[in-house]
Amino acid sequence: METTKTAVEHFLHQYASHTNKGDVPELITCFADVFIAGGPQGAQPVRAGDFALALPKRVQLFDKMGCRRTELVKIQENRLDARYFSARTRWRLTFERSGNAPLSIEVESTYLVDTGTEPFRFLVYLAHDDIMGILKQHGIAPA
Repeated sequence: METTKTAVEHFLHQYASHTNKGDVPELITCFADVFIAGGPQGAQPVRAGDFALALPKRVQLFDKMGCRRTELVKIQENRLDARYFSARTRWRLTFERSGNAPLSIEVESTYLVDTGTEPFRFLVYLAHDDIMGILKQHGIAPA
């Protein structure tokens, strides 16, 4: 029996598809004009214009490190009110580098999604893991 995706799940799967393809213009449209980005090192407001300048460099870095697939493997959504949802997610990133077996790493993040706009937008992105630290531990990212 196949379950029907909620609108938030559909949005997150579209975002995952854009992420896997490295489609920067589509990724940018998923975020509010100003959003909060947080992680183990702290949080800060980010302007979409600044994000649009930085994101291609991040996509190139992950490509250079051998990231070949990014998969959304779990979504736990929570309705906060009629307009806002939180979505805790788990992602699997698969790295393939010459002479090494493929390596999959799973990380978690939470998003605050504004469903009162069309298309939906992320207001907050919270990374629960230090992905660059994890990649350094595995010898993927430069020390």
